[in-house]
Amino acid sequence: MIITCEKCNARYDLDVSSIRKPSFKVRCAQCNHGFTVHKPAEPETDISLSEAVRPDHDHLVVSISNQKGGVAKTSTCMNLGLSLSKLGKKVLLIDFDVQANLTTSLDLSPNLPSFFDVLNSGIENISRHIHETSIPDLNILPANSRMALLGKQYMHTPNFEFMLRDSLKWVNNSFDYILIDTPPAIGYCTLNALMASDHVIIPTPCEYLSMHGIHKIEEIIRIVKRRTGSNIDYTILIAMHDPRSVASRVIFKKIGDMFKDKVFKTTIELDEKIKESQILHQPVHIYDPKSSSARQYMELAQEFLDRTS
Repeated sequence: MIITCEKCNARYDLDVSSIRKPSFKVRCAQCNHGFTVHKPAEPETDISLSEAVRPDHDHLVVSISNQKGGVAKTSTCMNLGLSLSKLGKKVLLIDFDVQANLTTSLDLSPNLPSFFDVLNSGIENISRHIHETSIPDLNILPANSRMALLGKQYMHTPNFEFMLRDSLKWVNNSFDYILIDTPPAIGYCTLNALMASDHVIIPTPCEYLSMHGIHKIEEIIRIVKRRTGSNIDYTILIAMHDPRSVASRVIFKKIGDMFKDKVFKTTIELDEKIKESQILHQPVHIYDPKSSSARQYMELAQEFLDRTS
């Protein structure tokens, strides 16, 4: 029997053949919400859904996150999202950064309603604020400067860290992948993004200081696991890599030795085509589909599908 949590919309495939009462109590392993399920002519038994077998997600929520700025978070979110859409997946991008770089990179106005405006309007359903892009199957929830007010206005609201997760229940079934571009800081937005996520991609250049950003996100992921009981996992993406640089090669090896299979095999190398595509507000695959970065992001998308399917 398929049971859906009435609070967070998590779905479970529960064997109720041994339950004979007409109703029974359950508790969601995702959000800890307790509720009653009615089954005609069957038992009242108190069981935990954590004991049930949860079916595979029909969608995956992925945060692109690193505490350090300038590590290709926005480029990765946009170009990985496009690549997934070209592989037949329906993708939603969420711009969760006050700078709205993802929004403007897709040639959308930074004055469009953002997640802050969704909350402030009192309208729970975020689907009406999602915009199609010029790329088939690639959609976006934009950001604007008012995102800076999120933490100030909602930080002391009970369960503030679950606001994005609770909002996504309106659109989870409409997309295969939801990618969230996070700001370079651990605050309201990043915490909400991680609490809503099944997986985290940590982009990092081969620089010594960037490794501190990896460790910081690891710490936050451990907190999220304890807080929610989720199986959130992460993978490190080496981006902006210059294989000609001795220092880059040394850090590249160090990251591989330290994190092993947590590192994508695919690497995104330095490519001027990415910078040029940003000037024209286009994903690199649209700007120059034959460029090395366009090819590498397609390879990354395929590797990510292989890892998560």
